[in-house]
Amino acid sequence: KFSHKVTLVPRGVDITKFRPGVTPALQFRKRLSISDKTIVVGTVSHLVAVKGHPVLLHALVNQPTVHLLIAGKPLDQEYVASLHELAASLGLQERVHFIGGIKEVPAFLAEIDLFVLPTWGRGRMEGCPVALLEAMACGKACIATDIPGSRDVIENGKSGILVPPENPEALAAAMQTLIDSPDMRRSLGEGARRRILDRFTIDHEVAAHVAVYEEILGR
Repeated sequence: KFSHKVTLVPRGVDITKFRPGVTPALQFRKRLSISDKTIVVGTVSHLVAVKGHPVLLHALVNQPTVHLLIAGKPLDQEYVASLHELAASLGLQERVHFIGGIKEVPAFLAEIDLFVLPTWGRGRMEGCPVALLEAMACGKACIATDIPGSRDVIENGKSGILVPPENPEALAAAMQTLIDSPDMRRSLGEGARRRILDRFTIDHEVAAHVAVYEEILGR
């Protein structure tokens, strides 16, 4: 019976594709009439309940000039309809934009000022959140909930900000801090890129797989 304990391998990011300075070729700001001076928050994930989008919508209420771009495949139509209804009931329908699934994620990330991953702390847990890794590789200031997966990626205060899950007030406070401080956004974005280069590149993933195989084979 095989019972060998194997260490989980962290995901790697293509740092040549996901990098700072990518051209914002999708031109969402232009298409949605959002000025270059307006703060834009972005999130990328499948549109399913565990991803915690309602928390992000509630956090946006007291930031009247901020726009939110929500990208992701609408896998749960009932959930998507509830998000549209919630945005309308909160008076956010002019500032919350549902982009749908996108293939050119680096171009999408090039148009936002900060990235948020508001995953629940209950239900299905994140593994290694690829969207967060990609945003960090692009040098974006990132906020994520303090759960396994995101906690393994972000060093709180150095390469991003972790907030308690399902807490719109804490998320709103973290967002406001970054909205108010371009220097902090820049510093966290630089720290995020360094974190990816140090731990989460494709080369790191390959090396980790090799180490696991060698461990299994008893080398």
